[in-house]
Amino acid sequence: MAAMGGGVGHPTPSVEPVFAVLVTSDSRFESALAGSPYEDESGSLAADLLRREGFRVLGPILLPNDELVIAGMASHIVDRGLANAVLIVGGTGASPRDVSSDAVEEMCDRLLPGFGEAFRAMTMDEDVSKSILTRAVAGLCDGAVAFAVPGSPAAVELAVKRLIAPTIRHLLGELMR
Repeated sequence: MAAMGGGVGHPTPSVEPVFAVLVTSDSRFESALAGSPYEDESGSLAADLLRREGFRVLGPILLPNDELVIAGMASHIVDRGLANAVLIVGGTGASPRDVSSDAVEEMCDRLLPGFGEAFRAMTMDEDVSKSILTRAVAGLCDGAVAFAVPGSPAAVELAVKRLIAPTIRHLLGELMR
């Protein structure tokens, strides 16, 4: 019997990740609607980091903190085959306006609790209160994966570099088996 882990076990199909980066922020969304300039450091950072990893990226796309809008846009992108991975930046805290995690939970068939657990574990030493209050989450939906991460640049960098980029190809391959 073959040992599992270390690449031994079952073959995983190779799937190229295509990301959609969605940024949730009421204030930035309202500025954009009014035609005013706004800064989107974290969404741009997420897209840049993913591109540097060699992934194709759609966005960043700015959205309000509205669960139906977030889930609807993410589902539309996945259903149209525009992306097989959605990274939602912002809206993962404890505030009533933080609904990105709820949107992922609503649109996905299955959650990947290890993602949020790993994210919180990696941030625990830096800031216990931020670690405890984050609702970073990942889930599987219609052959795709959705991630919701906090909107700070440090959180985006941690999530992309240490969690998402190293695992996404394997994860998407598993969905194709």
